[in-house]
Amino acid sequence: EGGYHTPQAYAKYSPTTSMGHLFRDAGFTMAFGYGETPMMSVLAGRCVGGSSVLTGGVCFRIPEHVRHHWQHELGLDGLSKRQLDAIYTELEHDLSVATVPDSMRSRSTELFVQGAERLGISMQAIRRNMSGCKGASRCNFGCPHLAKRSVDVVMLPEVAQRGCTIVSDARVSRIVLEGGVARGVRGELLSEDGARKATFEVRAKRTIVSCGSLHTPILLRRSGLTSPHIGRHLTLHPSFRIAALFDEDVSGWDGAMQSVYS
Repeated sequence: EGGYHTPQAYAKYSPTTSMGHLFRDAGFTMAFGYGETPMMSVLAGRCVGGSSVLTGGVCFRIPEHVRHHWQHELGLDGLSKRQLDAIYTELEHDLSVATVPDSMRSRSTELFVQGAERLGISMQAIRRNMSGCKGASRCNFGCPHLAKRSVDVVMLPEVAQRGCTIVSDARVSRIVLEGGVARGVRGELLSEDGARKATFEVRAKRTIVSCGSLHTPILLRRSGLTSPHIGRHLTLHPSFRIAALFDEDVSGWDGAMQSVYS
């Protein structure tokens, strides 16, 4: 749906320009929950490469107790530890996933670790998909040093070399269903300002819907699918910022944006 911005181009964008060109709704997407669930802002990418262009690069494997529950209690047999470990190993190699070294920690992170240790909370180093990170803490606006191994940098060039055609500025509005089978998609080609320029239809033997957690159910419902589970059961993970005053110059932006966790 979004436009194609090369890594060399968005590396030079200001944060404001990145939000206007790479973010969905310029970063103002909101999720409204049921009942007493609070309203939450959701940052999502709307560009070739999607949200991977704008994340901090943190790469966690599924926690083992969660994977065990999925396999043995929910019956997802394709998620055995042996099967997933092989996939993880290959993906982490392709994406250059590595542990953030202590030398890349910002002074604010060092203070955070000190405070946690005084409370008896152990901290561990995070693993991220980076190669040549300079610690600019600009991950959320597109890496200025071309260090992030995002989908547009690693995955899409490979599939293009294998003969895949990638179409940008193409918003899919409906899945073409014939006899209960997905046979392709219809949508609109968009101009740079989001105006509709033309319609298109793609016919396919296989259709993979990958619009993210918020927009996939919208597309499925618009296309006539009626499962009661579509659009339900979504969980979001809230983030909170903590600020403090110190006698020293902390310069929290000098270092890897995310480097430790508990």
